[in-house]
Amino acid sequence: MAPLAVGSHGDIVGTLLALGYSEREAQAACKGLPENTEVSEGVRLALKNMLK
Repeated sequence: MAPLAVGSHGDIVGTLLALGYSEREAQAACKGLPENTEVSEGVRLALKNMLK
């Protein structure tokens, strides 16, 4: 299993994992998010990325 991202990205990935997404899906969805994104905004953006 790959290590979680550091900082807010790690929290965003962790939230997506808790929602039932795989680590691979969560990491891919977080790719390209700004570094200092707040968790709630990051989760919203990550979920939006999954729809693309």
